[in-house]
Amino acid sequence: MPKPTSAPWGPYARTILRRLRTAEADDRYDLDLATEGDRIDPGERPTNQSAVALFDELEHSQRHDSRDLEAMRAAGVDGWTLDETGADTPKRFIEPGKILTALQLAATFCTEPAFLDTLQRRKVTVIDGIDPQQLAGTATSIGRLLLPEGWSAQMRAPRAARSGVLQLLRPIDPTSRMVPEQAYIKLEAEILAALALPHPLMILLPAGARLPARLSRVLPPAIRFASLDREILLALFAQTHSSTGKIDREHIRPLLPSDAALADLDPLSLFTALREPDAAAVARAL
Repeated sequence: MPKPTSAPWGPYARTILRRLRTAEADDRYDLDLATEGDRIDPGERPTNQSAVALFDELEHSQRHDSRDLEAMRAAGVDGWTLDETGADTPKRFIEPGKILTALQLAATFCTEPAFLDTLQRRKVTVIDGIDPQQLAGTATSIGRLLLPEGWSAQMRAPRAARSGVLQLLRPIDPTSRMVPEQAYIKLEAEILAALALPHPLMILLPAGARLPARLSRVLPPAIRFASLDREILLALFAQTHSSTGKIDREHIRPLLPSDAALADLDPLSLFTALREPDAAAVARAL
């Protein structure tokens, strides 16, 4: 039985996606926060869930016989995506960009303990290689989906805080989706101020960012933001083009471009392809 992904980051991705589905019911969740002084708190998370409820959140069991699945594949239908009613789309629509960012964050940190390690007192973490159009969404997703309860992500952390605070900095220009030079100048000043505080600091940098040499010299080596690859896209398709959380990975994987080609795929091409009716058609359109 196929899983949404067989990658080592798969379990963490499932945790983050469950949080995303819960956060989507909260109208405070906004991936486009771009103003200074934003405070991003973790979304409310279900507590005391029963085993039955947790099982219900997992991918639906596949009810089709293997012979039926083969027959449907021969007819051009992905039987893995169909629920008991014959529907092949999720009951609740979530913007693909939000799902993609969640998956890339899972692939970047791989496990929850690895992310929680970045929250140690005085810890500094740099993440680079983020598409400029994803900077705001990545910051909000970290605050809403990855931080533990009792924490918040803040652009300017207070000197004293009653709860855990992650200083989360990125070059900001609310008027543009690109990152102009003056935004980097401002970011440098913010980093210098943040380094004086005891709170953990996370710096998000877009692809191609070049910090001044004097600043790069004192910062730790950057963690590379996970690029698009086949595993991430297969996991994405299982959320956007399936009602069961499953797709026919064996059939769809060979239709996808190589990982190297996908790493250079622009968002416009991806989101245009995602308008195709099924995962196989999306893969062919890329």
